[in-house]
Amino acid sequence: MRPFTTLARPLVAAPYIITGLETLRDPRPRAELVAPAVKPIADRLDWLPTKDPETLVRIEGALSLGTGMLLLSGRFRRLTTLLLAAQLVPSLATEHHYWTEDDPERRAGERSHLLKNASLFGALLMTAAEPRRSPRTAALRRQVHDARVQAGAESKILRKQAAAELKNAKREAARQVREARRGGRRTARSLKH
Repeated sequence: MRPFTTLARPLVAAPYIITGLETLRDPRPRAELVAPAVKPIADRLDWLPTKDPETLVRIEGALSLGTGMLLLSGRFRRLTTLLLAAQLVPSLATEHHYWTEDDPERRAGERSHLLKNASLFGALLMTAAEPRRSPRTAALRRQVHDARVQAGAESKILRKQAAAELKNAKREAARQVREARRGGRRTARSLKH
């Protein structure tokens, strides 16, 4: 699965990075597009740092650029994908209202953009919901852990056996030294007499 993820990350991150850069360079066109929908919502939310649509669009652009770069690098994957998905919600609600278009070509284009954004939203949610490790990787990690635990237990047993054998060898050596001394004393006594 790793090659697919490596290929998919830049493809998913690219629109966010490019949109973020464009929005930071010139937020006015996007602000004018979303101002009618954003202004009433922003007026109701007291915790927002500003009510100016252009500044809000600029903040959204910086967030888009930052999260796109994090996704590209593979850092904080789950948090990043959730932030990107959350960032798409206002876009889905305020942009690409194809049902308001009278021109069939523009209507088809707007519908296409809305569906692409919706599919990107779904892809981000699926990515955020993926398990952190594949089952195969988790199984291999469990096997390695179990082998380490078993090796640790076996080495503990071997250390105890080696310590016991060393203790017995010391006792035997001490016994042989005592016997050698006794034997040497007997020999010395017999030579004196």
